[in-house]
Parts: sequence; C-alpha cells; structure tokens
Amino acid sequence: MLDQQDIVILKNMMESVMDEKLVILEASMMAKVEEKLTRTENLILEELERTRTILEDKIQKVQDQVDELNQYYSITRLENDNTVLFLKRVDALEKRVDKLEEEQYKREENSHNASHLMAAEG
Repeated sequence: MLDQQDIVILKNMMESVMDEKLVILEASMMAKVEEKLTRTENLILEELERTRTILEDKIQKVQDQVDELNQYYSITRLENDNTVLFLKRVDALEKRVDKLEEEQYKREENSHNASHLMAAEG
C-alpha cells in the first residue's frame, strides 16, 4: 500500500501533468480560435470587397445614365433654341409677306380705279 508521502508525490505529479496538458490544450485552443478569427476576418473582407465592387458598378451605371440625361438635355435645349429662332424667322417672313400682299393689293386697287376712271372719261 502507498504511504502518505507517495500519495503526495503522485498527486503532485498528476497536477504537474494536468497543468502541462492544460497549457498545451489552452495553446491549441488559442491557435484554433486565432485561425478561425483570421478566416472570419478574411471572409468579411472578401464580402466587403465584393459589395464595394457591386456598388461601384451600380454607381457607374447611374453616372452613365446621368451623363446621358445631361446630353439629352443639352440637345433638347439646342433644339428648342433653334425652334424659337426658326419661328421668329417665320413670323418675320409672314409679316413681310403680309406687307407685300397689302402693297400689291393697293397697287391693284389703284390700277383698277385708274382703269375705271379712264374708261369713264373715255
């Protein structure tokens, strides 16, 4: 049978072995936790990069559409300006034509009156 001193020695040896195993287990667990944290961090960074790329593409599409709308607006504004100028010229031409028609009508009326006057005198 074991005496008290042997039991204490065995107890101390067991505690020592257990302490070593706990240190090894703790180190192993910490390494696994570190590995999982690193993997998780990488996954998060990859997802952030993927999301950033998607958002940049969408922003570029919106920018392209805004650029296209700006071009359309500029073209439409120029067309409107041209239409206004064209309508002003048409209005000016109509006024000239009206004036010429009025003068022609007066000439014809004067000519008609003159021929009636000559016929009446003649």
